[in-house]
Amino acid sequence: MNEFLNMDIDGDIYEDIDGVRKRIISIIGNLDAYFFERYELIEAILISIIAKQHMILIGEPGLAKTAILKALIKHVKGLKLFDYQMTPHTEINDLLSYNPLNKGNGIDKCEIVLIDEFFKGKTSTLNSLLSIMNERILYNPEPVNIPLISLFATSNEKPDRTVSSNLLPLYDRFLLRKEVLPIAGEDNFKNLLKLGEEYSSNNINLTLEELNKIIAASRKINIGEPIYNLIFSIREELKNRQVIVSDRRWRDTVKIIKAKALLENRLYVSENDIRTIESSMWTYYSDIRTVKSIINKYLYNFFR
Repeated sequence: MNEFLNMDIDGDIYEDIDGVRKRIISIIGNLDAYFFERYELIEAILISIIAKQHMILIGEPGLAKTAILKALIKHVKGLKLFDYQMTPHTEINDLLSYNPLNKGNGIDKCEIVLIDEFFKGKTSTLNSLLSIMNERILYNPEPVNIPLISLFATSNEKPDRTVSSNLLPLYDRFLLRKEVLPIAGEDNFKNLLKLGEEYSSNNINLTLEELNKIIAASRKINIGEPIYNLIFSIREELKNRQVIVSDRRWRDTVKIIKAKALLENRLYVSENDIRTIESSMWTYYSDIRTVKSIINKYLYNFFR
């Protein structure tokens, strides 16, 4: 029995959810066939969008960080992207639609925002983004709701404990944090060299309305008490190892694991979905190994 065709949520609007989900899986496959060794990144970007969370991609230039997101946008008709490269001179007004250089585009008009070299911006500009990211509100000067779904940032600076405390509240808004590395496999590297055409969507498309249906459906995914117990145990051990995760982040990670379950064609979260939150648990680069080790430990014990 197909679970999603039998979702009793808000009437008939969800009767085609499974067809949309299958097209999303096809989009992931299409992107994966072109961008080698980037499957986890592609899936994480889609999960971030479905969960309506923000994501930072960390890595050197030239690793397809922005190319993947721009290729993904081609698959969703009506989804608007604002793409900007941050500089030390960028003011918040430079990012808005009424800046003539943006030709009507801006963070106040688009569902997806991509900001390259995010942390090269000055502190005042970056902190101006806090309410935009957290509340989807622009004060101009009166508060105005904006259509932002997810903001994606790129940076080649690996966060460590020397990062300015002034930036930590902003950095905390990026629920997903992914390091992007150069292609490692010999065959994949050779295939990269042989690519001769631009990325094609192959007519695998969604509408913005369908994407919003998927976003709404993901909120209805069930989480059983054993999963909550597992998350609490992970949290306590992370605290004991001095990896501190804010309560807001823990709350928002629920949306991440629900999005993962939806992509797996389930109406409930399973234990394996917990792996999806690995990239949400670390603040400093030195914590990544600790987070991975603790999650692996608890999942191993869970399945014993």
